[in-house]
Amino acid sequence: MKKVEKILKNKEKTSKNHKFADILEKISVFFDKFLFPDDIKCIFCGKDIPSFYEKPYCENCEKHINFNTGNRCLICDMPIKNEAKICDFCQNMKRYFKKAYCPLIYQDIVRQSILSYKFDNKRYLAKGFAVIISNYIKDLKVDLITFVPMTRKREKERSFNQSERLAKELGKLLNIKVVKTLEKIKDTDDQKSLTFKERSENLKDAFRLVNRDLIKDKNVLLVDDILTTCATINTCAEYLSKYSTVYVTAIARNCLD
Repeated sequence: MKKVEKILKNKEKTSKNHKFADILEKISVFFDKFLFPDDIKCIFCGKDIPSFYEKPYCENCEKHINFNTGNRCLICDMPIKNEAKICDFCQNMKRYFKKAYCPLIYQDIVRQSILSYKFDNKRYLAKGFAVIISNYIKDLKVDLITFVPMTRKREKERSFNQSERLAKELGKLLNIKVVKTLEKIKDTDDQKSLTFKERSENLKDAFRLVNRDLIKDKNVLLVDDILTTCATINTCAEYLSKYSTVYVTAIARNCLD
């Protein structure tokens, strides 16, 4: 009987300790937000700015941002130097997404900021990037938001999935549910130096569809950080497009000559 009483007391004590730890964590988060808010500073230089949710960057940095304006491919949103409406890449290969939206060009301070976000653990930048994207796609109507997954190993190495975090911040701004629809089940080689065909081959059988019923007959927004050849996003969209209409968005578009 005494042993039982002792066990119950220990359990009660442990429960109280957990509750106390939870309270301390909430207080810590509150004071971090209060003392170091992440929605009043320029995402490129850190300078205080007046209207983060309109422009999450200062006037000086705005002069150095390459916005994705002008003539762009109606499918992949890549800038086109001539008067064509569809780029050569989209004319010559099947796209499984209906349209991509990329507000910035992957150059200069945009490139530096995205690299810091991904590799220097500057997760707070996701909120500012999401603001830029939400303003860019404000007329797009979608039912769900999803994201490009990482393998558990890669996510552990980086400590977070940058596309997932971006998707969640975007979901908050647009008041749209974010769901996991894909799992990456195979680590793949670095894609940087590969062609579209090589990248697509590299990604073969790397993903698995999950939560299929959630996306059936829905308009789904698939989120990534950067679009280059669109091989990764196109592969992911192929799985989703069997059950839904897929739109794509990313922070920036990497231009291809």
